[in-house]
Amino acid sequence: MKPIARILEDFGRPDATAPPGLSEEELETIRLEAFENGYKAGWDDAAKAGREEQAHIGADLARNLQDLSFTYHEAHSHMLASVKPLLQEIVGKILPEAARDTLGLRVAEQLEALARERSATAVEISVAPENRAVVDGLAEQDFGFPVRVQSDDTLSEGQVFLRFGEEETEIDLGAVTDGIRDALAGFFAEQERMEHHG
Repeated sequence: MKPIARILEDFGRPDATAPPGLSEEELETIRLEAFENGYKAGWDDAAKAGREEQAHIGADLARNLQDLSFTYHEAHSHMLASVKPLLQEIVGKILPEAARDTLGLRVAEQLEALARERSATAVEISVAPENRAVVDGLAEQDFGFPVRVQSDDTLSEGQVFLRFGEEETEIDLGAVTDGIRDALAGFFAEQERMEHHG
């Protein structure tokens, strides 16, 4: 049986690993170069693995953000679709009724402003026949000048003209309501266009 020392190479002795004719200094230089080359190769592999991992993480993040964006837009679309009938109902029915109910207040505000700003001798209020009852009570109030109310078949509901001397002021709650209705329709049309075209 051979002792194990005879089978294995002894790295402890300089002459065991040194090729013939190399000095200890030359051998040390070769070892340092081998170490540096191994270290550099390991560093390069680690850097490459890090870049690949970052690329993988970036791709996963981009995919998750895209999924999240789709989910947000889908939820936004569903929310708008469920709110649209309610808003249309408000603009179509409640807003005109509210405008009709506040017509007298708007006219009274204008008359009070006239009383503060000018010494009007008389004010004539022209209203649509269906609004006459709402405005008639204003003729009985004391604004500091006489107020006369008359019906005008050419005016639409929510439309009022205040005439004092040569000046005229218009209140058109119907136009305000129509403007809100148009703005709402435009908003939903734009949302639908954005959904279809991204």
